[in-house]
Amino acid sequence: MSLDLKSIGNKLMRCRLQLQLTLMDVEKGTGITSNRINLVENGEIEATGDEILIFSDFYKQDYNFFISNQKLSASEQVDILYRRFGNSFSKEDRWAIQEFIYLCECEQFLWDQFNKNEPKFNFSPIGNYYKGHGELGAVAFRTFLGYSTQTIINDIYYEVRKAQIHVFRRRLKNSSISGLFINHPYAGKCILVNYEEDIYRQNFTLAHELGHAIFDFNNAINISFQSDWQKNSDYIELRANTFASNFLIPKEALKSLNVQEWTQEIILSVAQKLKTNVKPLLISLKELKLIGQNEFQKLERVKIPIFIKEDPELQNLTTKRKEAKMHLLERGLSAFYVHKCYAAYEAGLVTERRMAEMLLTNEFDLPLILGLFSLKLSYGN
Repeated sequence: MSLDLKSIGNKLMRCRLQLQLTLMDVEKGTGITSNRINLVENGEIEATGDEILIFSDFYKQDYNFFISNQKLSASEQVDILYRRFGNSFSKEDRWAIQEFIYLCECEQFLWDQFNKNEPKFNFSPIGNYYKGHGELGAVAFRTFLGYSTQTIINDIYYEVRKAQIHVFRRRLKNSSISGLFINHPYAGKCILVNYEEDIYRQNFTLAHELGHAIFDFNNAINISFQSDWQKNSDYIELRANTFASNFLIPKEALKSLNVQEWTQEIILSVAQKLKTNVKPLLISLKELKLIGQNEFQKLERVKIPIFIKEDPELQNLTTKRKEAKMHLLERGLSAFYVHKCYAAYEAGLVTERRMAEMLLTNEFDLPLILGLFSLKLSYGN
């Protein structure tokens, strides 16, 4: 069966334009001359097998996408996003999103190997009371994870991944973007959290996007801007916010504290335990009628010092090790993901080179990344 040169060329061109790359940008990244890239994109010449693999590696795409009749890839679904909010994404942010999609695909491959029979969470809301959907959905998800309505969750990232929902953090230049949900055609539910945000805000963003993943998964894409979060007239956002609040800040836990007077010191202590900022906590307290409007306005000025906020994925580390792992986290490389990649390597499912690609690095720097997680290459493997 002969290859459709026009189709291959068109797919390559769309990948390049989506990332706002010039022909010279691709030449620098692939080593293929811009003149040849132009001819391939226009369907005038056939790319060699090696060139297809080079393009696939560069664009973080499965090579089968280019040579098959598959018309759309997950990254091209993001075209909807760029058409609607194109000015919100710089070239760097588009690349970050492309790598995020690639990491989700890699992680799904790993889950297919190790987690085939793991149960997945499903929740079907009834009626049109969107706030009620959020409240009931949060209780149901906590039950699915094995938590009571009073238990405080220590590491939300780990818990969400247990439900086989892909979660990656990436630093985006556009700080007005909080998070992103994509219903990937192969990987399923994928959540991107902007690492540029405050640590505790990131926790709420993840819970918010999780709400979209649970209730709005029929939509291919959802993007959350900071300006959207106060729009209670938007029932979809209200439902996601309600879910996030009830998932992170269990109301039964607040009531069980039996606090007579919510002082600044108590507010700070409880917010720290919940790993949430003060305002979401105050909103929950007000909804429970544990504080009034006057107390709300008085305590709203209370802020948790940044230096005491703990990242749930960077706890109990030395300063030097924490800084090193922080740089990996902002590119999406969590301990959870790195260990999964390494497990596949140890099991002989991926080569050393493939593991390096999955960790967005090369074989030379691979030992440095693994060393941060006390992992070593098995050269006799």
